[in-house]
Formats: sequence, structure tokens, C-alpha cells
Amino acid sequence: MEYNAYEILGLTSSATRDEIDARYKELRDKYQRDRFLPGEEGEEASEKLQQIEVAYRDILAMAEEQKQTSDFVNDDDYAAVQQLISEGKLDEAQAKLDERESRDAEWHYVQSILFYKRNWFLESKKQLELACQMDPNNERYTQSLEKLTKILASNTISPDQLRTTSRPMDDGPRVGAGNGTCTGSSCGDCLLCNACCNCMSCMGGC
Repeated sequence: MEYNAYEILGLTSSATRDEIDARYKELRDKYQRDRFLPGEEGEEASEKLQQIEVAYRDILAMAEEQKQTSDFVNDDDYAAVQQLISEGKLDEAQAKLDERESRDAEWHYVQSILFYKRNWFLESKKQLELACQMDPNNERYTQSLEKLTKILASNTISPDQLRTTSRPMDDGPRVGAGNGTCTGSSCGDCLLCNACCNCMSCMGGC
């Protein structure tokens, strides 16, 4: 018979962590008492106790492996989006980002990068604020927001370049302002890129 850790605990693979912990504790307490019974009953209880201990450890190990795999896939997805952004394929990057059902802190951070590259600086700041609210201990988010806030308060970006609404229906590619840069200044681009996305393609102008 094929080994199934969930079946040993009398559970299905869809069981939650709380259900798994509760069932394990219930069976462990039962067989810890029963192992002191005389004869075969005590021996069987000892064997069952060993089985549930192994099954419980295996289930936790599988859950951790699945979590690590999921985290890797998520990180890989975001890396792919940022690669598209660095290549200037903003529509493709947005489409890939929109495919994600979850909207975690990293999603808002990457969205802020994309909005910045479209010259939507206020929207970029709003997304960074959301990322910081969801993960206030992330230094990458907080430092980016602090730097971007300082830049927006300076004279680097002219008022007519600031956008105050959500992304419009016409979500096509946008070019940089005036001289082909994002902020109107090559050095301003360097600062803003460092704040938002470490885009090396913007660093060459300084």
C-alpha cells in the first residue's frame, strides 16, 4: 500500500495547519496512554504512536517545501516583470503583473516601478505607500518611499509632469519628457531609479 501521511492521521491533503495540529495532538495523547496497556494492545499503540510522529513530521516537511516552491515561483514572476520593465516592454509587464491574483506588498512595489517608468510619479508614490503599509519592516520599500518623496518635493520634476489619477483606459507606451529622460533630468533619473527600481538602463546618462 502506498504511504500516505495524511491518511495515517485520518485527514485529507486539503486539511489546514490547525486541523493537522489538532488531529496529531489528539492521536498522540491517545496512543501515549494506550501504550502502557498490557499485551498486544499496548504494543499496537506504541507502533501507532511512532507512525503518527513520522506522518506528522512528513506533512510539515511537505508543507514547508510547498511554501518554498511557491515563494520561488512568486519571486521568479516578479523578476520576469522587472526584466520586461527594464527592456521597456511596459504593456507586457503590466499584463503579466495584472495576471497575478494576489496583491501582496511586493506586487505594489513592482507596480510602483512600472508607474514610475510611465512618468506617473504620484501613482508610483501611492503604490510604494501601500507596499509600506503591508510590510512596514521592509527597508527596501521604506527607503524607496523616502527617496521618492524627497524627489517629488524638489524641483526635479515639473508640476505638469505629475499625474493625479489612476492609469487611464489608453494604457499605451509613453515616452520620457522633453529630452528623452523620465524626469527631464538625467541625474534626476538616476536618483529616481535608485529610489524605485535600480534600473541600470537609466544610470548611463549621469
